[in-house]
Amino acid sequence: MRDIYEFGEIPVEIKNRGNYFKEICADYIVDGKEPLFSIAATDEDLAFEQAKAEEDVKFGKSYLEYIALYRLFCERAVDYQVYLCHGSVLEMDGDAYMFTAASGTGKSTHARLWRETFGERVTMINDDKPLLRMKDDGIYAYGTPWDGKHHLSSNRHAKLKGICFLVQAKENRIRRVRAEESLPLIMNQIYRPRKVEALVKTMQFVDQLIEKIPMYILECNISEEAAKLSYETMSK
Repeated sequence: MRDIYEFGEIPVEIKNRGNYFKEICADYIVDGKEPLFSIAATDEDLAFEQAKAEEDVKFGKSYLEYIALYRLFCERAVDYQVYLCHGSVLEMDGDAYMFTAASGTGKSTHARLWRETFGERVTMINDDKPLLRMKDDGIYAYGTPWDGKHHLSSNRHAKLKGICFLVQAKENRIRRVRAEESLPLIMNQIYRPRKVEALVKTMQFVDQLIEKIPMYILECNISEEAAKLSYETMSK
């Protein structure tokens, strides 16, 4: 029996050796769907992931396979207009909002502020590595089991309404950014495939992302006011 998973509405056959992947990705198994492609992580793929880790960090093979399989999937997913973007995505009142910044800046903290401020109206889609997909009626954000250290995610998707780049500050301010300013910001967060053809497709998607999705810079502190300001601005 083949193991078929679905990420970003892409059914894929995944041949894995370790148990960690199966445990983490159990909610994404699908039945009765024909996979669009098949992937398996080699020893070389695992070595590549370990080489990218910090020098004093050593991962087990099962965890390295879990990481490697996502990279392999994302390399192929661009052929189906699905792209990986680093960020924290939540859904509120049916719309998806993404917060992104360099690691450690506070995207997960700001998403937590939304949950604390707006309560059950907020559902986390993914707290670290969501997928974005271009569809006929817009761009959608998808949950994945690659969801950061807090493991906040759900197997759901929603139409993306805005992207917010976070900057730590004492006072809260938000402003819309133009295309030329947002380009380097989003390029720092989008996954860039290793193959040239896939990279070209990713760049084309970034152009569409900038054109279709409002983008903002939010200078913020850790307060309820920051959550209310970003929501009131982005939801309009």
